[in-house]
Amino acid sequence: MITNINYNHLYYFWQVSRHGSIAAASKILHLTPQTISAQITSLEQRLGKQLFLREGRGLRLTEYGQLTQQYADDMFAIAEEWLETTKGDLASINRTLKVGISDALPKSLVSKWLAPLIDNERISNLHCIDGQQAELLAQMATHKLDLVLADKPLDGDTPFKLFCHEIGKSQIGFYGMKQDQALTGDNFPAALADTPIILPAKNSPVTSAIQYWLNELKIEISVAGHVDDSALMKALGQQGFGVFPAPLSVREEIERHYDVNFIGAIENVYQNYYAFTPDRLIKDSIYSEFVQHARSIDDNQEPT
Repeated sequence: MITNINYNHLYYFWQVSRHGSIAAASKILHLTPQTISAQITSLEQRLGKQLFLREGRGLRLTEYGQLTQQYADDMFAIAEEWLETTKGDLASINRTLKVGISDALPKSLVSKWLAPLIDNERISNLHCIDGQQAELLAQMATHKLDLVLADKPLDGDTPFKLFCHEIGKSQIGFYGMKQDQALTGDNFPAALADTPIILPAKNSPVTSAIQYWLNELKIEISVAGHVDDSALMKALGQQGFGVFPAPLSVREEIERHYDVNFIGAIENVYQNYYAFTPDRLIKDSIYSEFVQHARSIDDNQEPT
């Protein structure tokens, strides 16, 4: 078992791997290239594996070097986060919580989830960022986000460690303008065949489930467009570009805010909700309380 690694040597390796050469790293570290080269050689001897391959005047990371760089990225990013967090008087430390929110999520529901965090005395600032789920998770991997809320679980290709909390789900229904009320009642869902429909992104789980439901009913629809941003999809529906799917759990807010009406529920089609945290934050009480609160909102939803 390898023990007693010199972390100064690891730090020198990390700087060289980031900046592409010993010469570039020497300027950052204010050390001679010879010193850095000797320290990296010492680290390689301690590990028993090569970190770099010499190619002419340049360096290329070995496969083991690439793996080591990934771990070094995490280690030194956490160290920087620690130093930033503990600046000043420890007794007065307050936290900035950085939350990534998938564009696909209904913001009215997200606001209910986040409400306790806004009033939490341990959090001085709640910083929210919208975006695509993959982009947000990539930011979490580099410690730029503390919490990500999304509608898709992790897939097996995620190259970094995260913890996934399932926090709820809602059945999906169609909404439209008042003139779309002819689609309701006995006409639903057959009348959808003659109506423009706005759907989420093509790779969305909700879109796939809706298309499967329509195929089972042998209903062919006219797709007005695919929109990944849930707020934009509702706004387009409000302007009459087509009916759109949205969760029943926020039906009242959708009808009131966008001046649209509920048309009908989609049988066995749900939007699932997930919260992602880095491994190191799984046991943090703030995140545990958030997950419990979000799940309680889902449990208390009135049937529609």
